[in-house]
Amino acid sequence: MNSTKIALVLLLFVAAATIVATAQTQVFVPGNTNGAFGNQVDLIVPLVPAITVDGPRTITVTYVSGTVDFGAGFEVGPNGGPWDVGTWQLPLQEAKGVAGGKVNNDGALIGVFVPHARLTHKGFSPIDGTKDAARVGIMPGWLFFIGEGKAIAVKEAGTLFLGINDMYVGDNSGGFNVEVTVQ
Repeated sequence: MNSTKIALVLLLFVAAATIVATAQTQVFVPGNTNGAFGNQVDLIVPLVPAITVDGPRTITVTYVSGTVDFGAGFEVGPNGGPWDVGTWQLPLQEAKGVAGGKVNNDGALIGVFVPHARLTHKGFSPIDGTKDAARVGIMPGWLFFIGEGKAIAVKEAGTLFLGINDMYVGDNSGGFNVEVTVQ
């Protein structure tokens, strides 16, 4: 092989080695999707699977459009809105082990990354794993706020699930369109 061909092959090899695999998808998160977290009042609607990764990656969620309406004309975007929940508990409050009072993120876009090892347990369901509604579920402490967007560095294979930070979802409508990117 002449030196030009060798240089070309090496250049292609280096270029191929530096390309980072990227995946992108659009996901709709219905306004009644809360995974039975918080003080579940009415419906049990599992969280929405957004994307699955096969190992360490950075997952970025970006809000595209949509609002959630709570049935009484109270409409919020992905960051949620203010509400006095009384003595009740929203999903993100459950994640922190607190309840009641005024919150600023009712109806916000939330997420949770579930490791592959948990996903493959017999009986897994993407709902609160502490309420006996699923044989194997998601632990509340894993939930996090996404709002208009968030980059999540994950260290292992698993799936990102998305939902809404609300406990009474039976009268909710609308939802959020988001873009999910993996690098």
